[in-house]
Amino acid sequence: MNASGAGEGGGSDRRTAGRPAGRARGGQASIDWDRWYPERPGYDEWARQWVQEMLDEGRIEELRSAARTGTSQARVRLMELYAEQGDIEEVRALVRTENKNRKLELLLTDTLTDALAGTTAGQDGLEAAVAVMKVRLDTLEKDAREELIELLRAQDRIEETIAFLQARPQETDYIGWHLLAHLLLLQGRIEDVRTMAADSTRRYARDLVTGVFVEKGRIEELRALGAHGFELSRALVVLGRVDDAIVVMQECLDANEPHAYDFLIKLLVKYGRVDQALATLESASRNPYDATSTASVEVARLLDEHGRAEDAIRILRTRGSGADEELAALLAAQGRIDEAVRVFDRAMADHDRRFVIGKLAGAQADLLIEYGRIDELRTRAETGHREYGIRLAAYLAEPDRTS
Repeated sequence: MNASGAGEGGGSDRRTAGRPAGRARGGQASIDWDRWYPERPGYDEWARQWVQEMLDEGRIEELRSAARTGTSQARVRLMELYAEQGDIEEVRALVRTENKNRKLELLLTDTLTDALAGTTAGQDGLEAAVAVMKVRLDTLEKDAREELIELLRAQDRIEETIAFLQARPQETDYIGWHLLAHLLLLQGRIEDVRTMAADSTRRYARDLVTGVFVEKGRIEELRALGAHGFELSRALVVLGRVDDAIVVMQECLDANEPHAYDFLIKLLVKYGRVDQALATLESASRNPYDATSTASVEVARLLDEHGRAEDAIRILRTRGSGADEELAALLAAQGRIDEAVRVFDRAMADHDRRFVIGKLAGAQADLLIEYGRIDELRTRAETGHREYGIRLAAYLAEPDRTS
């Protein structure tokens, strides 16, 4: 590739088009891993940014469509927008009426009346504000619950709310019950929360209380409930006791508990324990969940981020079954384009499913375009999979293409 970034055939190097280049500072390989992880951690924040971009660009109909199909961030933000504009009919239209807990809504209305008195214009404004809060609670938005609890605390109405919810067990849905568990813990009424966990009339009782204990880092309460090692580990992380959490998960792995291997790998990767993650990965002769496991790819990513590209490549070659795209991307980021191209060739030769072959051919075509190997793509388009021709045509149809 020449100094200007143009590849053979005049195609430009597109590695800088909206994502990282092949190498980061210090010569460390840097893969655009998010390309293969659309449901990655941080989705909620990404969704909020997307919604805001739609609003900034005036694309309201797209947001309305997203809100109707269940995108909670779109629904909440649109409701807030309509509430600010005083358009109560639009707010009402966005409220889901099914499974609506009227008692909880009445509680919210009563609770929010004083708090919102200075910021809402009349009953419609209050109704809109309550509707927004209700939907945010329905979507299990943690900030909404915390805001409501702060309102209750500020008005000294914690005990009143607890009594309200406890007096209506059959009318209190999951959201109200979840709120009740948090309020009881806030008041130090641990025995009441334990009693909630034993409620046989609610199939989610134990799981809900366990989740609240995990969120609050209540280790002893979790032990008393006989919580699983995964739950204890998560609670220890909440408390910042990462080393203890790792020990608990290692014990689960030693006991051959299902999915312990993958969970431990994720924990080690999340906290940057490079050597431990690599040792854990290589210590297992076989992962019984290889078909769905992303452990090898996650460890390879961590190694790459720490400048250990060769170890990452070795892991993907030896343990990265099905990670052909990831391996090719890593090789390409190291400047080993020919090897990356051959990874796809071998993978396609090993598969007999048309869908998989087409997907691999498309990814290989993208790589060839990305690194300016347009002439090679042309040759493949003439003799190989139809996906090559499709990608080549799309590339050449881009503005300012002269090749």
